Amino acid sequence: MGPRVSAVRIGAAAALAGVAVLAALLAADVRSWPAALAKGDAVFAVAPGATTWAPPTSLDGLARSLLGVQPDLEQRRALQQYALAAAIPARLDTAVALQTQRAQAQTALEAVAASADPARASQARTLLGILAFDESAEGAGSNEADTAISDFTNAVRADPANLAAKFDLELMLRLTAAHGSRPGAGTAHSFGRGGSRGAGGGVPGSGY
Repeated sequence: MGPRVSAVRIGAAAALAGVAVLAALLAADVRSWPAALAKGDAVFAVAPGATTWAPPTSLDGLARSLLGVQPDLEQRRALQQYALAAAIPARLDTAVALQTQRAQAQTALEAVAASADPARASQARTLLGILAFDESAEGAGSNEADTAISDFTNAVRADPANLAAKFDLELMLRLTAAHGSRPGAGTAHSFGRGGSRGAGGGVPGSGY
């Protein structure tokens, strides 16, 4: 066996070994994602701001693509942004932080609201409606009340089984009818700001 043949065989063996290593790394990454999502959901239930849902991986992008978890991550991170906004009290000294966090939550939720998954899109629309309602109740004006009604309506259209959206839409319509143009600030807690009634109170992946 000549030296050229030996070199080819050695090269082929090295390539196969490299493929085997990559396959092992990918398999480990794939196995780590379900556990990371479950652990992240558990942390989110008690400390939303401390949650990452991201496992340590070697081939992160490839594993995420194979598992198709990117939409799940986007939904969870949007819920996280909403929870962080809901946790900030509406006071003069927190106005800037609250507006900034709401803007971040709205951006994240709008991306999820464009999802082809009806339940996922509907949940995001419901939370967008609650954010708009909060701004309306704090005196932002009738435009935000109209936005809230539109978001709740679109949430129901996306998923007629979304009872939270139906409740919020009905309540919003009654409030706007009673107040002429927008609900007053005294009704803000009717929506369960922070999640007791709306669609954002549950752990990600657990429904409404």
